Amino acid sequence: MTDSVIQLRNLHKSYGQLHVLRGVDLDIDEGEAFGLLGQNGAGKSTLIHSLLGLLKPDEGTIKLFGSRDVELVVKNIGYLPERTTYHLQFTAHEYLRMLGALSDLRGAQLRERIDAVLDLVGIEGAADRRLGTYSKGMLQRLGLAQAILHDPALLIVDEPASGLDPGGQRDMAQLLAQLHKAGHTILLCTHQLTEVARLCDRVGVLADGRLDRVATVADLEGQGRSMTLRVADLPAEAVSVLEALGPNVRCTRTSVVLFPASEQLQHDCLAVLLDYGVHILAMTPAADALEQFYLNAIHHTHPAPPSPVEPPTPEALLETLVVGGER
Repeated sequence: MTDSVIQLRNLHKSYGQLHVLRGVDLDIDEGEAFGLLGQNGAGKSTLIHSLLGLLKPDEGTIKLFGSRDVELVVKNIGYLPERTTYHLQFTAHEYLRMLGALSDLRGAQLRERIDAVLDLVGIEGAADRRLGTYSKGMLQRLGLAQAILHDPALLIVDEPASGLDPGGQRDMAQLLAQLHKAGHTILLCTHQLTEVARLCDRVGVLADGRLDRVATVADLEGQGRSMTLRVADLPAEAVSVLEALGPNVRCTRTSVVLFPASEQLQHDCLAVLLDYGVHILAMTPAADALEQFYLNAIHHTHPAPPSPVEPPTPEALLETLVVGGER
């Protein structure tokens, strides 16, 4: 049985009358990458600070590596905060030497670790430059280097792509994926779904201080996208033909819902609607399953559907699908 690196039970934390965490339960297994989603102010930072021993919960228990004594295991945790203040007159070498000394790394061991992490994050060529000359992306790489300097088993990263351009976000995601592949357990706190999809094995949404929804990313991605076709009036004969296409088609007199909406299924349904002369009023492609999972959690109900797009004619849609298939 896989051991839990993080185990939270009934975690509560309030600031005066503001209830931030309301009975959070969570297990993260060894070697797992877990994505913690939530809006700004949802309590992600409070949860992180509780894990690091910087805040004491009002109620509940925290176990890290099987121990309730956070101080005993905190040296096995690496932390990349969303914002870090650097002494800009330092070089990367100087900065990491200072932090290494605080982690009881010395001499040749420290020099080897510094060289290894700078090489891993890709800033070894700038290691003797002052941090004041670094870009935002380089500082984020340095932040990751300091988080893994002591080779922790658990890595907690808070909004690692914050302030980065798309290229920097991609690079950071690749670095985290490399660390995950090397066996590190990762807790990724973010509100960006793309980060979770790239890296994580499971995902949970913190909303109203609770973590009630947890799922595997693979299961969510396997669900695909849905599509709703709103129609003027669907004849009973057309309903029968559409529903005979399979269990992924649901019909009413005024709508056809495809889930998941594969290209072939869209083609077949549009062909039926064209054959029966059904007028399509609107087509609404839904959010993908991960986004829908997140929205449902933060709204505690199914969110309102997105505004429908003005549909082309069935003939044009069929032509588009056929041309797309030939490509």
